[in-house]
Amino acid sequence: MVVDKYAEEWLEREFVGYGMEPPNPMWPGGAKVCVSFIVQYYMGAETSVLNGDEENCGDLFEIPTQAATKDRYESTEQTYEYGSREGVPRLLSLFNRHNVPVTWNFYTRAIERNAFWVQPIIDSGAELSLGGYRWRDNLHENVEPKTEDEDIQKSIDILQSVTRDKIVPKGWFVERRSNLSTKLYALAHKSRQIPLLYSSDSCQDDLPYWIPSPATGPSQGLLMVPFSYDTSDLRFNMRGSGWASPADWATYLKDTFDCFYEEAEAGEPKMMTVVLHPHICGRPNRTKHLENFIKYAQSKGAWLARRADVASHWQAKFPYDAKTAFGQTPVPECGQISIPA
Repeated sequence: MVVDKYAEEWLEREFVGYGMEPPNPMWPGGAKVCVSFIVQYYMGAETSVLNGDEENCGDLFEIPTQAATKDRYESTEQTYEYGSREGVPRLLSLFNRHNVPVTWNFYTRAIERNAFWVQPIIDSGAELSLGGYRWRDNLHENVEPKTEDEDIQKSIDILQSVTRDKIVPKGWFVERRSNLSTKLYALAHKSRQIPLLYSSDSCQDDLPYWIPSPATGPSQGLLMVPFSYDTSDLRFNMRGSGWASPADWATYLKDTFDCFYEEAEAGEPKMMTVVLHPHICGRPNRTKHLENFIKYAQSKGAWLARRADVASHWQAKFPYDAKTAFGQTPVPECGQISIPA
C-alpha cells in the first residue's frame, strides 16, 4: 500500500460508537473502573522565544496572560520551571507511595533541556509515551507537515537515546494535534519497525476502540485509548472553565468515578483518564486532593493502569477486526449531501 504521508485522509465521524451494547472490558481483578493517569512532561518544550518561536507560551499559567508575549517573560518561564523543580518529585513521591502505575508523556525538547528526571521516572515503573518534540499551545495544525514529520522522527530518536531502548514509545499523545499527527507517527513506527500499541489522541469515548491503521489501511488496526479534558488539572489554569478550589476538582473526580462505578454495577464497566501537569497539580494543596482521590479509587477496587497496560489488555480481550473497526464509512464531500425537504 503506497501512502501519501502528507495527504489528509478522513475517517467517518462516529456518533453512535458502541451504542447500547458496549463491550464488557473485564478489567483485571474484577475491577469495575479502570483509572489511568497521564502526566504531561513538557517543561522546556513549550512555545518560547528561547526555543526560536516568535512568541512565548500564553497558556496554563496561575495568573493567565491576556495573550502570548513576543519578548521573554520570566514569570511565565518560572511557572514551568516550578513544574520540573517541585512538581515532578512531588508527584513521583505520591505515585510511589501509593504504588500507582502512571504514564508520563514526554515532549522531548524538555529532555534536551533537562534529562535529570527521566531515570527516576523510569525507575518508578512508569511508562514513557511520546507527545512529540514540542508542546504547542496554538495546536500543530499551524505547523507545516514536513516540520511536524521531522519533529516526530527527532522525538523518537531522543527518547530511544535517553532510555537506551529501541522499541519505545509504545504509544502517543500529541493532544493538540494536527489532522496529520496520528498518521505521521503511525508511519514513523511502521518505517522503523517499532510496534505502535495505541494512540491516546481521541476524546470521543469512555472505552478503547479500534480504527483502521492510518499507516496500512484496514489490514491492520490502531487502538485508540481515549482521554478526557473534563477531569484534567488544566482547568485550574484555563481561562473561563477553571476549578474554584482543589476541593472542587477532588469532588468532580470522585463523582466521575462514582458514575462509572454505578454503570459498571449495571453491567457496563468503563475507563477514566486523568491528565495531569506537574506545574499545576504539583502544587502542594492540589497534590493532597489528588492523593485523596487515589486513596478513594483504590478503596473501591479500581484498576489503576498505565496506558500501555490498558492497550495490552484490550488487544488480548478484543483483537482487531477490520469488519467492526470504527470510521470506515466513506465521508461525502461537501455539497454531495442530500437533505430531505
